[in-house]
This record gives sequence, structure tokens and C-alpha cells, in this order.
Amino acid sequence: MQKMKTIITIILLAILTACSYEKKDLEQTNAVENVVITSTSTSSIKPVLTGNDLVDKMNEIKNIPYRTFPYNLQEIDSITWNCGDSLYWEIVQLGQDAIPYLITKVQDSTMTDIQIPCRDINLTVGTIAFITLNDIISIPNAIVFECQYDVLMLNCDFEFPVGLLEYVNTNPQEVHEKLLKWYEKYGKTIKKKKLKKSEQNDCKKKYGINYEFSINYKW
Repeated sequence: MQKMKTIITIILLAILTACSYEKKDLEQTNAVENVVITSTSTSSIKPVLTGNDLVDKMNEIKNIPYRTFPYNLQEIDSITWNCGDSLYWEIVQLGQDAIPYLITKVQDSTMTDIQIPCRDINLTVGTIAFITLNDIISIPNAIVFECQYDVLMLNCDFEFPVGLLEYVNTNPQEVHEKLLKWYEKYGKTIKKKKLKKSEQNDCKKKYGINYEFSINYKW
């Protein structure tokens, strides 16, 4: 009787072990399949062409502008600007003419090596287009996205509200449609205003951008 119990125990252990290995094999197979699927989908992404030579070279941008705020005894001591690549500013210099091309380029899901500060997330070319667009005209997030992004972290997110760049990164088509709707409604009301030197940041001074574009929203 004891011998029979031992045999049954051995059989049960063998079955459980087999199930365990089968599960691991299935998980490993699924993991391999997922890698293959991910690789295929990434390689199938094609750049979005806009018809503007400079905007269509955005994938060549390796560094984009940012500024840092060092602290000294809990007080801001100085501001340091890194202006990034000149190509970025050549596109900004196009001014209002670049806006529709950049809105189209927002759809470009091509991944870059540029990371969001404080986040382990790489920007897409489309998100760089969105950032560039904001250096031409400030996008009213509450109006465009019908959502109030208002949490900021110092020296993070290229000074955009927390979560906004990730949203643009992962929803390029939706962002494009919302920006297009905004531009179709307000584009004709865009005004150009000359800036004083004191109103220009270091990078705009460097590239001779002494103006800004704005919209007077009427509620």
C-alpha cells in the first residue's frame, strides 16, 4: 500500500513538473513571438513626408533646445541654454509658413535617440515636430486637447507639462487631427509680434528670431 502511494506521488510530481515546463516553454515561445512582432512593426514605420525640404529632414536632428535651472541655496542662480542643432532653428525661422507642415509631421512615428529629460522615453520625429511647433507659436493645450496639462517639473520634459510629450509620442494621429482642427479654426487669426531683446531667449537671439506668433482667443 505504501509502495502504491509512493508511485502515485511520483506520477503526480511528474505531471506537475511537466505542466511547469510546458508553461515556461509557452511563455518563452510567446516572448519570442512578441519580439518578432515588435521588430516587424518597428521596421515597417515609414517617415511622413510633408513636402517641405527642411521639415522632412527633422529625422536628422540629434539635439533639441533645452535650458537648465541650477539651484544655489534653494534660489535659482543662473539659467543655462543648450540651443541644440541648427537645423531645428532653421525650421523655426520659417515662421508661420512652417506651421501646416509641422502639423502634418506630427504623425511621424519614426523613433529618435533623443530622450525626454527625467523619463526613460525616446521621442518620435513627430513629437520633435510638436516641440518645434511650440517654438513658433505656443499651442494652447486646454483648447487643442481638451485636457489641462498643468503639472511642471523643473529641468524635466523640455519644460512641457508632465505627460504631454508621452501623449504626443503615443497618439500621433489623434494629436494631428486635433492640431489640424485648431489650425483650421484659428490659423487665419495668427498675428506676428516683434520682440524686444529682453523678451528673447539666448537661442532666439543667436538665430536672429526677434518675433513671435500668437492668437488672440476670444471667449
